[in-house]
Amino acid sequence: MEFEQVITQEFDADDIDIFAELGGSQANEQVAPNPLQSILLGEEIEPSEVDPQLVAELLQVLAQHTIRQHSNHDNNTLLESVQNVDMNSARVTHIDDEYRLSLLVELQDNQQIRPCIRVNHNAGQFDLIEEKNIPSKWKPLYDLLENAFKEAIQSLRSSTYFS
Repeated sequence: MEFEQVITQEFDADDIDIFAELGGSQANEQVAPNPLQSILLGEEIEPSEVDPQLVAELLQVLAQHTIRQHSNHDNNTLLESVQNVDMNSARVTHIDDEYRLSLLVELQDNQQIRPCIRVNHNAGQFDLIEEKNIPSKWKPLYDLLENAFKEAIQSLRSSTYFS
């Protein structure tokens, strides 16, 4: 830019790259997009850009909400060996192509376990992995987890960002 340049009516300040004129490199720096920020701002993102950990966190929030809604109805069906089921301990973890929803269960002998429901995630599809040989006394807890996970996945699928 020449300082002696005459400013005319055709001059448009938007056509000037101020960082280039000042010799700065800030204009060339690219900031990595934040998928969560893009979702919150309503911007479109590619499904391949979504971090699996972000998906796990979203599924966890959705599942926790469902568990809290349905936990009052299912508390009476818990087995005798269970001292406490922490409904606020619902966690979704991501390992390879598998997401797991679990709850912390404290047994009467002060042991803690985390029964879980698993889903495979391939090519945008969530497929429930059916657990075999679940004792009938644990079935109500597994049903609660399974229903919460299914509802969370359905909520996530209904979002335009994960369909």
